[in-house]
Amino acid sequence: MKTILNFKTGNFLFRSGIFLLVSAPILSSFFFLFSLLISSYKNYKNFLSDKFNYPFFLASFFLIFSVSISSLETFSNKISGWSNYLNWLSLFNWLPLFFCIWAFKPYLYSSKSRKIILLLLLSGSVPLIISGYLQVFFDIHGPFKIFNGLIIWFQREDQPGLTGLFNNRNYASLWFTILWPICLAILSQRKNGSKFFISIFSIAIISSIYLTFSRNGLLNLFLSSLIFLKGSLSIWLFIFLILLITLLLAAVTNIFPISFKEFAINIFPPEVLARFSILENLNVLTSNARFSIWLNALQFIKERPFLGWGAATFPILYKTENDVCCYKSYLQWYAHTHNIQLEMALNYGLPFSFIINTTLIFILYKSFKKIFIFKIKDKSLEEINLNKFEKAWWTASFTYFFSQLLDIHYFDLRLNLIFWIFISGLIAKIQSPDKKIANLTEI
Repeated sequence: MKTILNFKTGNFLFRSGIFLLVSAPILSSFFFLFSLLISSYKNYKNFLSDKFNYPFFLASFFLIFSVSISSLETFSNKISGWSNYLNWLSLFNWLPLFFCIWAFKPYLYSSKSRKIILLLLLSGSVPLIISGYLQVFFDIHGPFKIFNGLIIWFQREDQPGLTGLFNNRNYASLWFTILWPICLAILSQRKNGSKFFISIFSIAIISSIYLTFSRNGLLNLFLSSLIFLKGSLSIWLFIFLILLITLLLAAVTNIFPISFKEFAINIFPPEVLARFSILENLNVLTSNARFSIWLNALQFIKERPFLGWGAATFPILYKTENDVCCYKSYLQWYAHTHNIQLEMALNYGLPFSFIINTTLIFILYKSFKKIFIFKIKDKSLEEINLNKFEKAWWTASFTYFFSQLLDIHYFDLRLNLIFWIFISGLIAKIQSPDKKIANLTEI
């Protein structure tokens, strides 16, 4: 038993889970579960001494308190057609993942380990790219089943744009934008060998983001490139992205000459222009459904600021107030608040939302200082190259966090798992001195 329950086995299972995460999430979850059990068994004495667990302990207390008190008749939200069962079930979206932050850290303490995780994440996403191309260019939608239905691949037919193995094109676009900084880290390696294959991979990822027709995807592509890149490569890519945004603005607004506007319109497919049509004027922008959703969410939060209304209550509340519910068109989705901070506060109260988000901001800030304020002088080539992957790790984490300001992708199993793994890696980076990391044995 001791031979099986060791870090080498746990590390293998964890890395297998990373590789299979996007293509076989159920199988990946089993690998993660067993790797979590092994690391917990080996490290349980350190659980209470890890100070980064404390804010998540506190957030968990407020979460359980909110759900428990809301179960009492006196404090019930009194919403017709809603069951408190959803509230208790929603705890699985948070509590196990808070535990994963601590449990996965032993597999992420080394810069080399984090680099391997990023490379596995990238290589494991090949099926996503292939499935997306089959969907868009060959009109092949599956489903494809293996292992008696344990793994099912399908591409949706009822949405414009690439979705691939995801249920929603915005989910797919976020995954691709997470992969993009990894490509940049490989492309920017000093004294690297042939970059032909990673260049092809990078083009595939950019084209996939484009084919999702996701506004968030294009915004995240620009943001992550801006954060990560430096030097000559960044200049050319930055110029390209600025040109792309300029053309997009010219196509959907009236702030450029007519001839330039017509030129820009001919470049973009109608599906892309339709997604950005809300930028045409301020009135259209402010009348967009998302602004209505945010304003209503704020009003609902004011009514129950400490306990919240409960999980999955927003569509019911919104319909009561506006006589509109759920899915209406590609630009109108009323099933959630389209902002994770508002969603947390509305579901479980302001204390829970405040603790989680301030903790995440602190982690991003502390890790940014350690990763990006990096003095190249007196550093070996290996350290310089590894720091590129550290930047990719941070950039992917920040891109995910930023994207949740405008939409919510968190409730997809693959996306919420990878986010907390990223956060676990950032905490490991903060806690481990550079010398200690350099001397760690790879497992």
